[in-house]
Amino acid sequence: MTSYSYPPSPANVNPKILNPSGSFKKQVSFVVSSIVLFFIVYILLVLAATALAIACFYFGALIIINAPRIFTIMIGLGLMALGVSVVFFLIKFIFAVSKNINDSRIEIKEEDQPELYSFIRTLSKETKTPFPKRIFLTSDVNASVFYNSSFWSMFFPVKKNLEIGLGLVNSINISEFKAVVAHEFGHFSQRSMKLGSFTYNVNRVIYNMLYNNTDYTDFLNSWGSVNNYFAFFARTTIKIAQGIQWVLRKMYAIINKSYLGLSREMEFHADAVSASVSGGNNLIAALSRIELAFSCYHSALNNAGDWLREKKATTNIFSNQLTVLQSLAKEFKLPLKEGLPEVSYNFIQSFSQSRINYKNQWASHPSLDERKSHLDELGVNVDPDETTAWHLFTGGEALQEMVTENLYKLAKAEEVLEKYDGKYFEELYNKQRESTFLPSIYRGFYDSRFINTRKWDFDALTNTSCTKAFDELYNDENGQLQSLINNNQKDIATLKAIKARQLDVRSFDFDGHKRDVEDCDAIVSQLEAEIQQLINKQEMQDKESFVFFYHHSKDKRDEMKNNYLNYAILYKEFEDYAEIANAVFQIINPFYHGGLTFEEVKQSVMTLKTIHEKKLKDFFTKLLSQSVITNKLNNLADRTEAFNKKDYTYFAFDTFRTEELNELRDLSTEIADELTNRKFKWYKKMLEDQLQYIEQ
Repeated sequence: MTSYSYPPSPANVNPKILNPSGSFKKQVSFVVSSIVLFFIVYILLVLAATALAIACFYFGALIIINAPRIFTIMIGLGLMALGVSVVFFLIKFIFAVSKNINDSRIEIKEEDQPELYSFIRTLSKETKTPFPKRIFLTSDVNASVFYNSSFWSMFFPVKKNLEIGLGLVNSINISEFKAVVAHEFGHFSQRSMKLGSFTYNVNRVIYNMLYNNTDYTDFLNSWGSVNNYFAFFARTTIKIAQGIQWVLRKMYAIINKSYLGLSREMEFHADAVSASVSGGNNLIAALSRIELAFSCYHSALNNAGDWLREKKATTNIFSNQLTVLQSLAKEFKLPLKEGLPEVSYNFIQSFSQSRINYKNQWASHPSLDERKSHLDELGVNVDPDETTAWHLFTGGEALQEMVTENLYKLAKAEEVLEKYDGKYFEELYNKQRESTFLPSIYRGFYDSRFINTRKWDFDALTNTSCTKAFDELYNDENGQLQSLINNNQKDIATLKAIKARQLDVRSFDFDGHKRDVEDCDAIVSQLEAEIQQLINKQEMQDKESFVFFYHHSKDKRDEMKNNYLNYAILYKEFEDYAEIANAVFQIINPFYHGGLTFEEVKQSVMTLKTIHEKKLKDFFTKLLSQSVITNKLNNLADRTEAFNKKDYTYFAFDTFRTEELNELRDLSTEIADELTNRKFKWYKKMLEDQLQYIEQ
């Protein structure tokens, strides 16, 4: 007998909503046709490889029999091995097993978690899905069904395993948990989905054959290292295999593109299965909350990483995740239910302010907006059970601490660490958050940016008359200026990706009107002009705001002005450094990506050494002399001094010196972060002080 109530299911569900849609059937037809075409080409290649192998054996044996000497025997054997290796390359995937391995998984048994097993068993029956072979826990904000796949799994049923992320359990109620797991089961629940599962397996098998060939390549290299005769045949085999791969990859591209369309339809179908047993409203509520919970989990994880460098370890990463989640709820005034914030679909969508709307028909998953529209059409809803999903687990806190400890093991944090609990994290996190908040009275006008003071004439501004009141300067319209700039910049990036065919989009909507790819340049020009207008308005408001506070600061005018003058020095310092650091990054980034000729590398390194590194070291010396760089974090001062004394070559004997490049890159980035933090601290102080000056 369980101590929880199984979440309610919708009543009077029309079974037709579980029937495959016309779009699903159409996509299956496309995929099956492309797979049939692939295997026709594949069989022809196998026949050709077999003919090659027979010929290699015939001529290899002929050479050995007619001229039995050491070198002819080597040639004959090499020729035979070539034929066998080419055939083996084409059939090896039949024997290969693609194992879904995740070292972070921890298996749980029914005797340890009876209520969870009872819940999963009931849900399996309701969705007509076989009960999972094994159940695992991870730290992720996710749930998934996985299994090891092979050539034979296309034809014979494979028992699936269930993976449950505690970051997910920590973020949703029991009805939402039911909806998420039901969605995963929905991929395998209906007989009509078997063809979809078949194409999924075909896709994975073909991918493994084309791209997972490390062992095969290692074998050929080992074979070729025996002697020069074998090396020739090993290289020839590799060239033939590469030719075969080129042909099959062209075919695979067709299959994969069709499969992506099918994958979207499979997601919609799994959503329908989930809605039929848990309510579409609960699935959308879960997906909405998961989006926020995912970022909160990674915020907690990033904090844990930062404190790990100080030899501190959290006892419970999930307690920390909840702290971040509840902190955001407080910031955005989201009501709490059972300790969880109400995160609506509309709230999540409010962060997406793009003026461009397009359907990426080759995306493997539909967007949240598309999924909600589909579920709304089904109209299958049920009131949620707000009980926390942790109610299904025995010893929830102990599980959280066990999975947290496993995270540190995976990170190979073997030294003795000082443990900190949830209360300690909450205090430090809130303190950190407080240090990044600017006064809310400004209505967001100064958020997510820095005032650009490089062209300010402070003497002229202090002699300017004050013409605006506080509420005229700080209102919702002006508070949205930076968001509008950022959103337009993101839209420009999207348009450039569409034009460059990085997004397979034939048409899109802009401001509610349908546009073609050919319109991208014109819209980019329009957005760039709008951005400049917004920046001009923002800069004008910045100056008018300075004038307002200067005139209202009375006997604190000099102090208020000096705050701005000091900030202007810090702003210029950062901009000057950024110019030097960006020039360094512009040179070294291509080193990591490859594709440069020897002459290009030589010229780039010479420019780096003679110009940019010298400027960088001069800047480092100045910062060290001013004690701007300290050893407070990562021994930054000592590392910087050591770097200044070294004479790195970055490239020698036709090879990049990776450690030297990494040190240059890391130091440049860390010092940029230090300068940004320094600038922000003064920026925050300056904005807080000027409020106090007028309140006196």
